[in-house]
Amino acid sequence: MSTTGDWSPENPILAYLQTLAATKKTLPYGQPVVAHVSVNHIGSASLLRLAADIGPYIAILQIPADVIDDWSSDTIEQLQYLSRKHKFLLWEGSKILNPLVNFMGRADAPLETRQVLTDMIKKSYTSGPLRTATWSNLATSWAPAAPIDQQENDTLIPTLRLAAREAVATTSKIIQTEISVEMNNYSSGEELEIITPSTQTSNGWKEFSQNNTGSVLRKLSTISVTTESVTPHAPIHADDGVPMPPLLARSIVLCLPIIIETAFVPEFRQSTIVAACANSDFVIGFITSEPFFVNHRGNDIFELALFDANGNPQPGVSAAKLDTTPYLHEQRKSLGVFSLVSPILGLDFEFDPTVKPDRSAPSDSNSETPYTAQYLYHMIRQALALREKNRQEREATGSRKEPPVGPKIMHIPVVIVS
Repeated sequence: MSTTGDWSPENPILAYLQTLAATKKTLPYGQPVVAHVSVNHIGSASLLRLAADIGPYIAILQIPADVIDDWSSDTIEQLQYLSRKHKFLLWEGSKILNPLVNFMGRADAPLETRQVLTDMIKKSYTSGPLRTATWSNLATSWAPAAPIDQQENDTLIPTLRLAAREAVATTSKIIQTEISVEMNNYSSGEELEIITPSTQTSNGWKEFSQNNTGSVLRKLSTISVTTESVTPHAPIHADDGVPMPPLLARSIVLCLPIIIETAFVPEFRQSTIVAACANSDFVIGFITSEPFFVNHRGNDIFELALFDANGNPQPGVSAAKLDTTPYLHEQRKSLGVFSLVSPILGLDFEFDPTVKPDRSAPSDSNSETPYTAQYLYHMIRQALALREKNRQEREATGSRKEPPVGPKIMHIPVVIVS
């Protein structure tokens, strides 16, 4: 389906991606592109230069923080500054929070062992050198592997949800303190209005409200006279019609196994989909190595795993079990599918130094379009052309005559950038 339909996602990050697709005019062909940083960038300086160059043209920057040699709090602050300046989200992409597949959702697993693993997973999300939950909008995990009709056995997603909430609350308090000190030292005499966080969302998690970037983060750019382009406190002007990213929002992306040639049983794939549907306020969707963005449209992901085109259960899926998971049929549900655009599509790319930036791009009109930006446009153009070709072939065969089943899907391309 289109990335800008008449639906409003429950997940604040997915809702922001939908807004970006409609308002950020420099996104390649209106697609909310994820730029996956390659391991060629192993230093903070190189990473930040790339983020500054590519920021105007992406929706999410996926960062392999674990391989950055000099990763530090300063690196995080500068990434957050660039995120606000260029309106993109951050995704720590080098760590899988739950490396133990097919355990956290099993009712027969020893409770004591599950508690030990729960604590380890929580700390891997909030502590250590990366402290992912304190700064990254998105993190990645395998699903808990609970049976599709026994999601109450899951201890993984509730653990990560609580960890995210605690990390956001702590981060907010720390920044509030820092900003209070800086405001006390502010001598211009200008009266600054402090905007309090928005009211609670329907799920009671005010930290995850789409509009809640915190009073501190919204006012951060107005209290400094520093003008360096990469400093975290440089002035930011939000007059381009694109809203600021929800820096305090947190979501989990679940890894979705491929259908064929995989060690995963079909039940695990089905459990992954149901787990996301059951927690769509916190689980934004899936990341997959299958080229859904290229080869599929709409809600094929549900038809291939759970239903056929007529909404009937796939062979091996119990209709009774599906009846106990009504959120699969709720049209108000929506999820994202992050799919890698094959690097093969970029083999014929050639950089053209004569190409100038788009007029709406926040960059020097006399400069050339960055190499990475041209590469993104090339990759998305190729992927869209291939997807359209496949769509026409599918329509010619008469497939999908019935309305799609399951939650609405937003397809989000992932491009590896060097």
